[in-house]
Amino acid sequence: MYEVYALKYAERDTTKCQFFYREASHDPLTLHYFVWLILGGPHPVLVDTGFLEDDARARHIRNYVSPAAMVERAGVKPGDVPVALITHLHYDHWAGHSLFPNAEYWVQKDEVAFWTGPYASKHAFRGSANVEQLAKLVPLNYGTKLKIIDGDREVLPGITCHRVGGHTAGLQIVSVKTKDGTVVLTSDASHFYRNVETGQPTQIITSLPEMLAGFDRIHELAGKENLIVAGHDPLVADRFKQVEPGIIKIA
Repeated sequence: MYEVYALKYAERDTTKCQFFYREASHDPLTLHYFVWLILGGPHPVLVDTGFLEDDARARHIRNYVSPAAMVERAGVKPGDVPVALITHLHYDHWAGHSLFPNAEYWVQKDEVAFWTGPYASKHAFRGSANVEQLAKLVPLNYGTKLKIIDGDREVLPGITCHRVGGHTAGLQIVSVKTKDGTVVLTSDASHFYRNVETGQPTQIITSLPEMLAGFDRIHELAGKENLIVAGHDPLVADRFKQVEPGIIKIA
């Protein structure tokens, strides 16, 4: 059976009103940045690739550690990762792809279309982009390193990508069968547990109805075991087992 780990590599402080949809509170809010590692199959599977030090400096993100270093601490050499499931193409989920040079990157068709389309450069969206790293999509595609998928897709028996959209045009979440039940890696379909547990969206949205439907899909996939992993919530370390600082075993 598979084992799933959340690997924290950075954190950033913001406020609730900047993050939650139609939220008036200016109370502080801390985001944790993760990549996720799935072990126990024929090869490791990485979910998202994080970002590089340039983004950490430019965006005033603290306690940055290379995602590659975190993967290595979890027992996998970065060059031995053959598959990276990219939930979406925001800087913090895509810009570190070069850290895993032998991976094939799985991305939804709608996500690639959006970030190479007419709205990506608009002010409402461009702040979430690392343009230099988005530009790598074309050579990676021609180099057969980009696997563009359309809708739900099984990666390995028991590991499935599910397109939900909402936060971005082609956001996908990942379900993983484990001995404890189905783990649902929500990524930014639910940045915080508050999102999926109360139905409150985040501020950055391409489709509000898709985001709300995504909450229902997360619950449906998780079932009674409720092994939901929020994408940026410090509570992940409290709800699951922290093996060592920054390495959290989900199941």
